[in-house]
Amino acid sequence: MTIGKMIKHKELLQRPALRKYLPETHWISPARTLRMIRSYSSIFIKPNKGSGGTGIIRAKRIRNVYEVGCGQRRKMVGPASLYRAIQSFQKPSQRYLVQRGLQLGRYKGSIFDVRIYMQKPKSRWVISGMAARVAAPNRFVTNYHKGGHGESLDKVLLHLFGNERRKVNDRLSKISDLSYSIATTINEHHSIRELGIDLGIEKSGRIWFIEANSKPGHMLFSQLPNKTMLNTIMKNKRLIRKLYS
Repeated sequence: MTIGKMIKHKELLQRPALRKYLPETHWISPARTLRMIRSYSSIFIKPNKGSGGTGIIRAKRIRNVYEVGCGQRRKMVGPASLYRAIQSFQKPSQRYLVQRGLQLGRYKGSIFDVRIYMQKPKSRWVISGMAARVAAPNRFVTNYHKGGHGESLDKVLLHLFGNERRKVNDRLSKISDLSYSIATTINEHHSIRELGIDLGIEKSGRIWFIEANSKPGHMLFSQLPNKTMLNTIMKNKRLIRKLYS
C-alpha cells in the first residue's frame, strides 16, 4: 500500500502536538512556488507518490537568480522562468507538492537526516532501528539509492553538537517520542505494521518531519558495522510475516 505524501501530511496536521514539526507543504502552483521561495530561500518539489529520493527537485535563491536542480542536473534562471524550469524536471503523470526547504545539519561536509525504522510485530510500535543518512557529496537528498550512506546517529549528532552529550541525549529522546507519535497517528488511518520515518535536524538542533514510508527499505542498516539493529528489523519482519500474512 502506497500512501501519498499529502495524505500523510494532512493526517499529521490534525494532531496539534505534531504541527510544529511539519514544514509548510502545499500542492504546487506558480503563485505558491514564488511565495515560498521568497519566504524560505529554498524549496523542495516532490512527487506525491515517489520514493527513494527519485524525482525530487530543489529550487534555491542565490541573490537575484534561482538554481533549480534534480539529481545532478542544475539550471540557473530568473524569476520569470522559475516555474517553467521546475516543470522541465517534472513527469506529466505525477502530482507534485511544494515544501519548505530545511537547513539540515552536516556531517563531514554533507547534509544528513535521520531514518527511524518503526515496526509493530504485536500490539505496540517499537523502534527497531535508528541511523543517520548522510548524502553523497554535493547531493541534496540522502537516500541510499542516490548515493547516501548510513552512519551511527550518536556519532553524527556528537559531531553536530560539538561533543555535547547532554544535547545529543535530548535530541535522541525527542526523536524517539516524535517517532512513536507519528507512527501511532498514521496507523489510526491506515493498517500498517512497518514505517520508515525520516526526520531532519537543523544546525540549531530543531527537528522537522520530512517523510514517512509505509514500505521502508533496510539497506541503510546493513551498512552499519554493528548489525544489532539490522538483526532486530529482520527478526520482526519474520514475525510480522508469520502472524499476519
